[in-house]
Amino acid sequence: MSHDKGTRPDLAEGTAAPRGGAVPPWRLNLVLAVAMAALNLVQLAALPLWLLPLDMRWGLLLIPIALTTPLLWSVLHEAIHGILHPLDAVNDGIGRGLAVLFGSPFRILRLGHLMHHRFNRTELDRTEVYAGPDAASPGARLIYYARLLAGLYLAEFAASAAALLPRRWVARFVALTFGAEDGDGRSMRRAAERHLLEPHAMRDLRLDGLAVVAVFALAFWFYGAAWWMLALALLGRAFLVSFLDNAYHYGTPPDDVLFSYNLALPRPVAAAAMLNFNFHAVHHRHPALPWTQLPRVFDESGDVHEGPMAAVALRQLRGPLPLSGLPAAARPRRLKTAITPT
Repeated sequence: MSHDKGTRPDLAEGTAAPRGGAVPPWRLNLVLAVAMAALNLVQLAALPLWLLPLDMRWGLLLIPIALTTPLLWSVLHEAIHGILHPLDAVNDGIGRGLAVLFGSPFRILRLGHLMHHRFNRTELDRTEVYAGPDAASPGARLIYYARLLAGLYLAEFAASAAALLPRRWVARFVALTFGAEDGDGRSMRRAAERHLLEPHAMRDLRLDGLAVVAVFALAFWFYGAAWWMLALALLGRAFLVSFLDNAYHYGTPPDDVLFSYNLALPRPVAAAAMLNFNFHAVHHRHPALPWTQLPRVFDESGDVHEGPMAAVALRQLRGPLPLSGLPAAARPRRLKTAITPT
């Protein structure tokens, strides 16, 4: 899969230009990609085939592996933006392989994330916002909490099987999922059809979907009677992916596609656990900036943290919000405080 405009969702709208043409740390990125692949192969094959037969307590290894989910997503995220490796074929090949181990085809993850950049905080991408009194309805709360606690990842996982359906069914699914328009008539549908339904795109999508289904079916078979261990590990992944996804945007102003929060973590933790993904406002303004450059640009810009990452993420438990409850415009910058990592 190349980065030509025929296969890659266009980022011309709703994102800022990259800053300085920084070269990605591709050697380090390759090490990280290999490490993530190795950890996931331990989870999916080595653990059930060799370690669990020796001692069932090896199953506890699934806990730290599940906790590396933000790091796996962050390495994938670099590939999604084409900045994991300077060669497109290498970048996308690694991205596709890691996406299979993550549990969803690379094209689906790339489309969803790049459309998030393009439509952030518009009517098409405000997952916590409901019109009028609907925000307080039981149905809205059920849908909201289901997505927040696991549903986003489970939908991405299920898309692997959906990719194997006849093309006309996939086309209907794309129309249903991406057919809505925002207030000015823009829609994700055209980009989704180009990125998922063109012949070469369908070939990639089906191959990756088949790989996901095969890999995880084999993994559950390998676990045998201990299948519940893998199921719990994947539920842990589902929670981390789904809960952290909108933490940077919950309750932020509508219709500002570049607005996001930077969230505070100690810098060594942020780099090691999520490749500085917590500098999310910087990333939205400079989506082609490699992860190693985000703290520098944060410092140079005089930007600030909204608050500690855990505290801000937990705000999402307040539930869905009415549109009228969102701030009308971006808040003034706060002074840097002691919570800002140094």
